[in-house]
Amino acid sequence: PNMCRFDCGTLQAEQKETMSPSYKARIGYYISIGKIDPTKPENKPFIDLMYKCTNEESCKVWCPFDFSVVSLLETVRDDLNDKGLMPDYCKQQLDKLHKTNTIEDHNIYLTYKEKSIENIETDGNDEVYYFIGCETMKFPEVVKANIEIMKKLDIKFSTNLDQRVCCGGPAFNIRDLETAKEFAQKNKELTEKTGAKLIVSDCPGCVLTLTKRYESVGINLNTKIIHIVDYFKQLINDGRLKPTKKLSEDLSKVTIHDPCLIARNLNDTTSIRTVIKSIPEMEILEPIYNKENVHCCGWSGTAHWADKEIAIKEATNRINELKETGSKVIISACALCEMGLAYGITSEDKEKTKILDISELLVKSL
Repeated sequence: PNMCRFDCGTLQAEQKETMSPSYKARIGYYISIGKIDPTKPENKPFIDLMYKCTNEESCKVWCPFDFSVVSLLETVRDDLNDKGLMPDYCKQQLDKLHKTNTIEDHNIYLTYKEKSIENIETDGNDEVYYFIGCETMKFPEVVKANIEIMKKLDIKFSTNLDQRVCCGGPAFNIRDLETAKEFAQKNKELTEKTGAKLIVSDCPGCVLTLTKRYESVGINLNTKIIHIVDYFKQLINDGRLKPTKKLSEDLSKVTIHDPCLIARNLNDTTSIRTVIKSIPEMEILEPIYNKENVHCCGWSGTAHWADKEIAIKEATNRINELKETGSKVIISACALCEMGLAYGITSEDKEKTKILDISELLVKSL
């Protein structure tokens, strides 16, 4: 029945049937069986189409057959890589991973000093290993808020920023599994050094990668791994974390953008709401598309590398949905979402609309 057609973010952004999940699936199938020869220059648009996906899995939510187009496209990328047909924009990301250990032109973790982020090295006996995402390092106030919250609760944790590397998520998206395994092994070794019984990350992509994706290539960290918003929820439920301060009036009404990876891949739509509701006198204005039905920010998967304009259109669509709630404050729990959504805000709305991470809200209430 092609139920996926009405709820695919890239399709809604591009408004062309060629962007639909079902069309991508058919093209991927034809490439796999040789009906379309990807080595011919005229077929390059079909190769690019295999990367114009945000991995949001919204199509799967509405599919009566529970079919994952994301998984299908990954197998097609495997075939393209084997044929030496990986697009240049993917090669550029891998080149940065190999040169800097992150997907930036420099190792972004080593910028912690200039950003006044405290680096806490492990002594091998941590309660928690705070696994900061590459993208979150672009939002130093988020990192500082998370560190401040855990320090206030006397949690013994480390960040190990001098030793850090990317989780390898981009390599999994591109389907360079050798590079992915290399980063998985590096992170396994660092994790074992910390002695931590729990890894918490501020990045949903990191959580997914450190768990399910590492396991798919035969590497298990043998440690519980959760998103930091889930950790905060548990601390609140256990009575260790007690927000007491009422926030300023301009922050008292918020709308939530559920990160796709948390809502659908990690199956968690309660943590962010529990944390917000624990803050005195907060009001949540829910958007129509929320929780597991959330629409993507446009900045996940490989779509923003393959076609940045489509990603920006998708971000703009999502911002317009969030604005319908009447709230001027958007709360999320993913640096990529916060970055993507910022692309969707017009210059006119930039001064009126705030995009904050849940930790930035929470720390103000302590």
